[in-house]
Amino acid sequence: ARNRDMLAMQIRFESEKKTQQINLLSQENELARYKIWLNNILLGFLIGIVVIITLIAILLIRQNRLKALQQTNKLKQRLLRSQLNPHFIFNSIASIQNAIINEEAVDASRYLARFSKLVRNILDSTVSDVISLEEEISTIENYLALQKLRYEEAFDYKMVVDEDLDQESIFIPPMLTQPFVENAIEHGIRNKEQAGDISVGITKVKEGVCIEITDDGVGRQAANAILKKQKKIHKSLSTGIIQERIKIFNKKSKNKISLEIIDLTDDSGAACGTKVILKIPLDFRQH
Repeated sequence: ARNRDMLAMQIRFESEKKTQQINLLSQENELARYKIWLNNILLGFLIGIVVIITLIAILLIRQNRLKALQQTNKLKQRLLRSQLNPHFIFNSIASIQNAIINEEAVDASRYLARFSKLVRNILDSTVSDVISLEEEISTIENYLALQKLRYEEAFDYKMVVDEDLDQESIFIPPMLTQPFVENAIEHGIRNKEQAGDISVGITKVKEGVCIEITDDGVGRQAANAILKKQKKIHKSLSTGIIQERIKIFNKKSKNKISLEIIDLTDDSGAACGTKVILKIPLDFRQH
């Protein structure tokens, strides 16, 4: 009887031990399932956060691009209004009309062709992100020719273009050069007592294309003093717009457009003109 009791106790002990082991395994399995569930929850949460952050980033990038595009379009419109100056248009047409009245048919026809091409180039520039260097050179030449007709003997000009430049395959931002040529005439040369000179040089450099506009006018300081004296707005609207546009271009581009304005002086230190240097990367069209 005692052996039976001992055997029964042993069997009960083994049974309880197995039951405990089963319960322990069950708890471990439950804990493992809980950990898996928790990990899945955390993973889903992290994926959700990543998706939300990605969507927010995409929306912000898109918003910034739209904002930059709107800003660029506004600057283009402002620049267009400054370039299609009513006084310039009226005086150009009046000069062409005088040539017709004076029976200078050949000159009138030539200048009318330049005027129509200039206006077309400026209007085309408002709908294009880039223009060919050839178009830019054409715009500058036509503008200078019409301004010389307008101011007669007030200045002479010359353009020198590097023969190594492929004008048709090089692209630059539209309406970038003409405002500085306008400043050279309107603020530098016009305020000079004797006739002045304007030169435009376009060369190929390591950085890309270099455009230099040089005048022998009174200089920026004297021009600003004259504007103040005449109680006119003391700033160049078009130059400010160009500088804003360059900032926008450079935010989107690895190779930057550079602008340098140099006040020229003679041997005595007196102002004797202004030089503007624009450098534009050759691969600008890819940006």
